[in-house]
Amino acid sequence: MKILSWNVRGLGRPSKRHFVKEFISSSRADILCLQESKLQEIHNSTWKSIGGSRLNFFDFIPANGSAGGIILAWDSSQVSGTLLHKGSFSITLEFTNQSDNTT
Repeated sequence: MKILSWNVRGLGRPSKRHFVKEFISSSRADILCLQESKLQEIHNSTWKSIGGSRLNFFDFIPANGSAGGIILAWDSSQVSGTLLHKGSFSITLEFTNQSDNTT
């Protein structure tokens, strides 16, 4: 299982989203955490423009003004995610490996 964590420092520009999407795709991560997205809303179409279709589930904490923003995404064919806690500055999910049901 591969996990990628990245402080992206903003995803407002389409060119930045494209760069991030290409890097995510090449990493083949099963779980992804992006910090400092600086996005206040993330719809499914927005997420696909960033994460592609392989990381098909996500949850997020919106940015506060022009600061913050966390996105957690995962490939549901590899892991399932259960939300445990969502705060102003943190999000906690428990992941279960689909191949052997370990957490």
